[in-house]
Amino acid sequence: MIKVENTEIRFHENWPDIDVNLAMAVLNLGRASSQFNLLVESVCEQFDLSVFELEVLVLLRSFPYPHRLTPSLLSSSLMVSSGGLTKVLIKLESKNYIIRDANPTDKRSKIVRLTELGVEFIEKNYPLVQYMSKQFFESKLSRQELVLLSVLLTKLLKG
Repeated sequence: MIKVENTEIRFHENWPDIDVNLAMAVLNLGRASSQFNLLVESVCEQFDLSVFELEVLVLLRSFPYPHRLTPSLLSSSLMVSSGGLTKVLIKLESKNYIIRDANPTDKRSKIVRLTELGVEFIEKNYPLVQYMSKQFFESKLSRQELVLLSVLLTKLLKG
């Protein structure tokens, strides 16, 4: 196995004309994301959910009652195509976690809303995702580093 910490040394020794800090940021962001996604996927499998389905439920739950959003806001917030989102919404609707209501302001579209079962499901099961996340991050980062990471990632995503 190639050790992550040796990558920077190899860049300096073998490819000194690149921006090593930028290369390390790109590689390590991808690596950390992959590691974390594998953990989240293992938790989601226990709930018969995909990671994307979980993200939809979490995002909807983060809004005030009745926990609803338009599909266009969901797709832009989750950075996914409307076609990809539609497939996930169909799955979540078949599990009775969401419902798509008529939009009173636009008859051509629907509003995605968490059902009571969806709220109960995410509130009951999301603590396991949080526990696993806490183990992943806090085994490697201090609380202050975790706050800084969150600030920096948020800054990166602010278009």
